[in-house]
Amino acid sequence: MFGFLKGKKKGLEELLTQASVLEKELSLSTLAHTYYEIGKLYQEKDDLERAKLYLERANTLYSNFDEVYDKCQSFMEDCDERLGALEEEDILYNSLLEQVEEKASEFSNEEKFYWGLLSLARLESTLKRLAVCPGCEILLETEKVLTLLIQSMHQDMQEADREYLNDFLGRFYEFGDSEAFVDVSNQVPLSDGTVLQFFDLNGNDTMTCLHLFIDTCFSALSAGADWVEVGDDAEVDFIACTILGDYYLRTQDGNLRDNPKVQEELARIWSDAEFVDNEPEIDEVIERIQAYRKLDLLA
Repeated sequence: MFGFLKGKKKGLEELLTQASVLEKELSLSTLAHTYYEIGKLYQEKDDLERAKLYLERANTLYSNFDEVYDKCQSFMEDCDERLGALEEEDILYNSLLEQVEEKASEFSNEEKFYWGLLSLARLESTLKRLAVCPGCEILLETEKVLTLLIQSMHQDMQEADREYLNDFLGRFYEFGDSEAFVDVSNQVPLSDGTVLQFFDLNGNDTMTCLHLFIDTCFSALSAGADWVEVGDDAEVDFIACTILGDYYLRTQDGNLRDNPKVQEELARIWSDAEFVDNEPEIDEVIERIQAYRKLDLLA
């Protein structure tokens, strides 16, 4: 329909409108190029947060679909170089991820698992929203998964639960390689008139890091009484994704750091870190997790 942006150079608003049309039509190669052009324009405007958002979307599309990859050779190298440069910039997600990793390095494995489970509890409602999207039904199971992980914190895991979680992790891994994982039409309406896209979960990052966290947590909990210091270190990188920065950057104007919802979630992240640092009892951790499960980050 549009070709690869043939004709006169398009402005930012025109490209954003074009992207919304292409998302509905699933014209993925042209959409990847459109995202790339949008990212470049935001970079020229020194809006580095949104530049990273759209350049990562382009990267996700050509990295996950062979047919898109073949048609995007003309700009992929430049897109990758721009993303590499943005990793060194003072972007909220970059700095938050660095701070989370630094703090986690001070924690025991037990404390890392607690911090991650508290964050997963807050993310549960968002994942369940997206479970209505075609091919994303597995996200509805995160409620059961979290329930089983919580139960296993104070009692030995039952064999049936172990088998279920092992099966879930296999299916969740396959989900990460599915077309539904990067289907730009997978979105749900919100009460304020905006839509939440699956892509808003920080491209591939949230689901990839979440899978790693659940996997390491399941492995540790399967060990029984000595679970807290058994196996691999807990993967806590997904904690930085709970601010849902991509959603707010895409749907709202202004500086992400000034967004009240983002500020609220940042406060919860560091409140959890302080809570875990004070060596709470398991029952206290579970109580806090259960309270978070009632929270809707997008309400």
